[in-house]
Amino acid sequence: MNEISVQAPSSGRAAYSVVPDPDDPVILQLDGNLARVLEISAVGFSASKDAAKPGRRYPFSVDLPTFRKPISGYVDVLPDTRNDELTCRFVDLDEDQTDALHQYVLARQKEAIRALRSGGSMISSA
Repeated sequence: MNEISVQAPSSGRAAYSVVPDPDDPVILQLDGNLARVLEISAVGFSASKDAAKPGRRYPFSVDLPTFRKPISGYVDVLPDTRNDELTCRFVDLDEDQTDALHQYVLARQKEAIRALRSGGSMISSA
């Protein structure tokens, strides 16, 4: 039997997060530097620990494969880190940006379900 492992969020993000497709990564620009998104949800994302400094607010821009234009604004990099990852929380996104993030997360969830049904194994965590 195939299973999807889901855990309660342990970070400042209180939303379901997904891992971007390795073949179609989500790249963001964080304070002018490029970084790969490790996990993303409608309220934030995680990135490599060397992408920014915890406890600060940074401008960001990210292109989602499912949205026609970049999402940009500000993120707060939370002071708590886990597994050498930064936890970043979006600040004051507009309705279209939030909807785009929800659509991307839903699309990745559907891909995980399809992979499980076809006999593949895709594990998603929160």
